[in-house]
Amino acid sequence: MRSHARLLKLGLDAHPVAATRLLQSYAARPSTDSLHSARRLFDQVPSKDALLWTAMLAAYAHSGHPTDALRLLSQMHRLHRFRGGPAPNHYTYASAARAAGSAADPHMAAALHTQVIKSGFESNVVVGTSVLDMYSKCGDITSAREVFDEMTVRNVVTWNSMIAGYTTEDMGGSALDLFHEMKCVKFEEPDEFTITSVLTACAATGDLASGRQIHSYSVKGGFREDLAILNSLANMYFRCGEVEWAERAMEERESDLLSKLVMIKGYAFNGRYLELMRGISGSNFVEIVLRDPSLSVSVLAACANLSLVRTGRQVHSLIVTLGCYQNCCHMHFDGVAIGSALIDMYCRFSSVGDARNVFESLVEKGTAHWNAFIAGCLKNHLLEEACQLFNKMPERNVISWTAMITGHVQHGLPLEGLRLLANMYGENCSTTQGNQFTFVAALNACGCLAALDLGKQIHGQVLRVLAAPEVDNSIFVETALLCMYSKSGNLNYARKIFDMMRKRNVVAWSSMITSFAVHGMGLEALEVFEEMLKLNFEPNEVTFVAVLNACSHCGLVEKGLDYFKLMKEKYGIVPRGDHYTCMIDMLGRAGKLAEAWSYAEKINDAETSYNKETAFNIGRYGDIWDALLGSCSLHSNVEIGRKVACKILEGKPKASDAYVAISNMYADAKMWDDVYKFRERWWCNDVVKRVPGLSHIQITAAS
Repeated sequence: MRSHARLLKLGLDAHPVAATRLLQSYAARPSTDSLHSARRLFDQVPSKDALLWTAMLAAYAHSGHPTDALRLLSQMHRLHRFRGGPAPNHYTYASAARAAGSAADPHMAAALHTQVIKSGFESNVVVGTSVLDMYSKCGDITSAREVFDEMTVRNVVTWNSMIAGYTTEDMGGSALDLFHEMKCVKFEEPDEFTITSVLTACAATGDLASGRQIHSYSVKGGFREDLAILNSLANMYFRCGEVEWAERAMEERESDLLSKLVMIKGYAFNGRYLELMRGISGSNFVEIVLRDPSLSVSVLAACANLSLVRTGRQVHSLIVTLGCYQNCCHMHFDGVAIGSALIDMYCRFSSVGDARNVFESLVEKGTAHWNAFIAGCLKNHLLEEACQLFNKMPERNVISWTAMITGHVQHGLPLEGLRLLANMYGENCSTTQGNQFTFVAALNACGCLAALDLGKQIHGQVLRVLAAPEVDNSIFVETALLCMYSKSGNLNYARKIFDMMRKRNVVAWSSMITSFAVHGMGLEALEVFEEMLKLNFEPNEVTFVAVLNACSHCGLVEKGLDYFKLMKEKYGIVPRGDHYTCMIDMLGRAGKLAEAWSYAEKINDAETSYNKETAFNIGRYGDIWDALLGSCSLHSNVEIGRKVACKILEGKPKASDAYVAISNMYADAKMWDDVYKFRERWWCNDVVKRVPGLSHIQITAAS
């Protein structure tokens, strides 16, 4: 440095005051070269005072060399004790505490704290605050609180350090309690750093009520224009799911790059991908990615969810150009996430070949990359390729096994899924344990097979897992248990599971209603639905499918019509094909075939309005046409039966069931000429024979 060279020329490099100032400048711009220069300068000073020792110690601390800093403190102690050198002062201990905190070594921290107490500086507010912060950074929040409680004098920095320590350790409740305690202390008004910390605590805990109170407090306290607080407010509202409030907090403000990052991350957290892309389009995307490479993962996810194929490819090219893989590693971000996000994006685009190219181009393939590609193959119905990848995996984790179990169940191979579950526990009994999602997949497989005994075994394992206090997704497993018992024919157990659920959502209510409905217990299903409404749960379109199905099985036509009207008028749900299917089945069973036919004609319009890109597919609703045809046969309605049969044969010219049903209807009506014509058409169209139905049950093996 020029100042160092000037001191050398003037012969002042050995002067303690000048050397101290120079060491402080080195500490302000830490680097390996400047640290070596600082140490040489320190060693050249023959008469070192406490300020010079402290400046050198601070230089080590700022440069990321905590061990050297504390070694220097020990050397200073020895010189003071045996040679009468300068004693460490409160600034020395404060710098040493910052060094020990950066090392995150609890033993080192405890040793330094002991030295502070022996030296009599524990009552100094600067030293006490530094020791408190040191313990917090070491993860010893209990010792930090003990130091805080023992301090007779505190300042706002002390309170902020303790609150920040709680926030860092995900103890948001304790941070908020301390904040409220701070507000009651005279002469210790919270500042912008306090507000920022407690807002971060609210964001981490999802405490919207406290967040709103702190928002109000910040406005009354004159922090309305503080950009750091505004960013923290927006982040808090985003984390609590209040996107509109987050936008309101940032509107009409001069936003910098950090503010844009907060907004983009918030949109990503809430799955608001359209707003995310709008935020990106009005900004310098290169600058954003270089500042925070992790955002490229959010942008790729947005492209995947919005089917922005061209934009996704452009982002991929930019990532390669900017070298985000290296940047991510340099900035302590998991670079594996970008590779996984690229694979997932291309698989969502149904571009499995591009996903494979990304996968093959990876120099080091982590387990996350393998999992992403396997999941992508399963989404694209490439079960065989997914199996090949799974067999080649060098190391599997619970995500790998769960993906394969789920994939087999979704592809109609529940037995293979259960075999995979057995293999997972057989090969990895000591290393891999199932999680909630594994159990959901396994229970779904048991439900498909009506394997009640095996389902009970998995239930026992679920009880052990759900007993863990950290498990907070139990509602999904409990709903899967409910469905498994229902599909296995044990409605009593299904109802017990439902009654014991700690929390219920609309999916759980809908599952219970569906369970009763499909077992012909329509009245019980409707009782559950009425209970749901009384508890102010809002039903969705799936709930109403179950309710209408229950009305159909009970023959409650008027009740079904009322619920159909309620669905449209009160809850604003636009009827889809599934709803019309239930109405047709209900009216057909009751012999109201003309009304049933009118609803049947509405299915096409309902599906087209729901998805304009997908034309009505007769195959999707083939079962209801068959059911309506059966109702026509039961009630001897040849006129509507002919129209239904023609509708079926338009989509499936070789549907043998339709030929048989209409032929029998003509025969019952003594319309022999029509019988002959239909049977001749049957043979001319080379209609295949009817496929016999199959069913299976679990039988306890004889011992």
